[in-house]
Amino acid sequence: MRQLNGAAQRAAAAFTAHRGLLIIASDFDGVLAPLVDDPAASRVLPRSARALAALGGADPKRVRLALVSGRRLADLAALASPPPGTLLYGTHGAESGVIEEDGTVSAVTSALTDQQLATLEELRTHAGKISQSARGAWLENKSTSVVLHTRLAGESDSARVAAELLAYCEGKPVFAMSGHDVVEVSVIKVSKGNAVAQLRADLGASAVFYMGDDVTDETVFKVLDGPDLAVKVGPGVTAAGERVQDPDEASLLLEVIADMVTKDRG
Repeated sequence: MRQLNGAAQRAAAAFTAHRGLLIIASDFDGVLAPLVDDPAASRVLPRSARALAALGGADPKRVRLALVSGRRLADLAALASPPPGTLLYGTHGAESGVIEEDGTVSAVTSALTDQQLATLEELRTHAGKISQSARGAWLENKSTSVVLHTRLAGESDSARVAAELLAYCEGKPVFAMSGHDVVEVSVIKVSKGNAVAQLRADLGASAVFYMGDDVTDETVFKVLDGPDLAVKVGPGVTAAGERVQDPDEASLLLEVIADMVTKDRG
């Protein structure tokens, strides 16, 4: 039976030993759920789902659970099926909400000015034309951004359309972010790191745990320090202090943390 690597096990024990409120936060795709070609087919691994349920049932004065994703909030809630009380941050923090007891989502979306709305409409039109020039590429429209998906496009076409979109953005009042086979362009400046930093401040947490696999998750890793625990899932250069190999090992780590924090530690 596969076991969690020793370094992650020790880091989890040190993190959960801290007194006060702990925030347990994670990205979704590539962490709780393996990356798949069809985003709508993504599902939380069973062991991660059970760990999330256990964390959601912990004393809220001890633990708060949060999911932070580039996905739209409604999609994140539907695919992750998190327990009541889970704090959600979608579209890299442009959308936020909480899972209510009946499973519904109380959501707030960042308001846009008339100029931002006009910029977003122009962006959607131009990005749509770019996406149509490469077979397999497609465009996702969000409340404050557009996302060019290139996972199913050929390597050369992927690089070309991504470069075309980034070139279009130069000099415009927009903010581009690149990730695994995606380029997301927003008309407001948001990041997962800002979302998690604000969450910590709002809750007055003593320590934050965060797992992520993508370039956009590095913005979170860079704001964590001291008693916090940052975990990179998969390969690649990272600012995170710990690493697990894949979503399966991420499940093991979540299980360990859930077991530790649900025990009475005084």
